This record gives sequence, C-alpha cells and structure tokens, in this order.
Amino acid sequence: MTDIKQLSGAPASRLVVSSRSDDHVPAILQAAEIVLARLGYGGLSLAEVAKVSLIPLARIYQNFADRNAVLGALSTRLLSGLSFPVESRGSVRPEQYWPHQLSRLIGRLAMAMEDPSAAFLILCGPFDVASSRPRLDATHRLSVALRRALEQDDSRMDGRWDGEALDYAADIIFACFRRSYVTEGRISRTAIEMAEHAVLSFVAGLGSDVPS
Repeated sequence: MTDIKQLSGAPASRLVVSSRSDDHVPAILQAAEIVLARLGYGGLSLAEVAKVSLIPLARIYQNFADRNAVLGALSTRLLSGLSFPVESRGSVRPEQYWPHQLSRLIGRLAMAMEDPSAAFLILCGPFDVASSRPRLDATHRLSVALRRALEQDDSRMDGRWDGEALDYAADIIFACFRRSYVTEGRISRTAIEMAEHAVLSFVAGLGSDVPS
C-alpha cells in the first residue's frame, strides 16, 4: 500500500519572501522530481533536493518554504497541463457516442498518471494552499468535457446537464483513481472500468430526473 500519511491534510506552507522568480526554480523542481521518484514522499526533503540540484540549500529556501511548497509547485504544473479534448461524433453511432467519449476521457486521464510520481502529485494533494485551485480547475475542465460529450449525443440532447452535478461526476473519476493509487500504487484497469461504470450510472440517474 502506498504511504500517503499527511498527504490529504498537509499543512499549508509558510509564506516565502521570494516570488519564485529565481532562475534556479526549474532546476530545483527537476531535482525534486528525481528525489521523489527515487525516494518517495517520505524521502523528499529540501536538503536532498539541494544535493541533487547542487543548489545551495539557502537559495532553495528563498523560493520554497518547505517540501510541501515544492510538491505544490510540481502538482500545479501537472494539473495545469491536463487537457480533455472531446472529439466530434464522426462515424460513431449516436447511442454509442457518450460511452465512447467517456472511455476516451478517462483513458486520457489514466495515461497522464502512468508514472507513479505523476499519479501521486495529481491525486494526493493539495500539498499547500497554492495548489488547491489547480486541482479544482482540473476537475472542472473534466466536467466541461463530460458535458460537451453529453451534448453531442442525440439521445441525450433534452437533458439539462447541471454543471455542479457533472463536477461530481468528474470527482468520481478522480476518487476511483486515488483509491487505486493508494491501495496498489498505480491506476489499475479495474479502477478505470469502475470509474467508467460509476459515471455512466451517475449520469443515467441524472437523466432520469429530467422532466420530459
């Protein structure tokens, strides 16, 4: 089982004086990725990052107050890079379009987490206050993609797909993946299938509540 003690409730990092405009920041984050991949969360420290990056520890502290701030920056970068394009229906039959697109969107998210360190950074935050918003934004982008897919399905065009409800659908996907990562250290095929089934059932329930 993956050790994620204190991950979900990681204390907010102390404020730092620097605005992180230092030219060393990319090298610091690259070194942090290396340390995280080699030693895991428990082995990550600013001192280890200093050893790998060959940047003085004092300079690192000018940009990052603690390891949670570093993890937050890494997490923000990954979350901000998540995208969920929705294909046009093309030759896909109308009744197959929504399940097809859902499977594709979930698969795209799973691919972004094939690397265990990436899965950790995407799923186990927020690590500091600054990385809270990017997680919400990524969830909302997935929610918008789900809505676009639903709106292109002729059989569901009459549905009033509430944005908040589809945010919950997106949360379901992240929750299935997080459970898989915590228990198995990876995103399993079972987790992908569970996420697909859970969202299909959830959306079907929403559709049944829409007045005809």
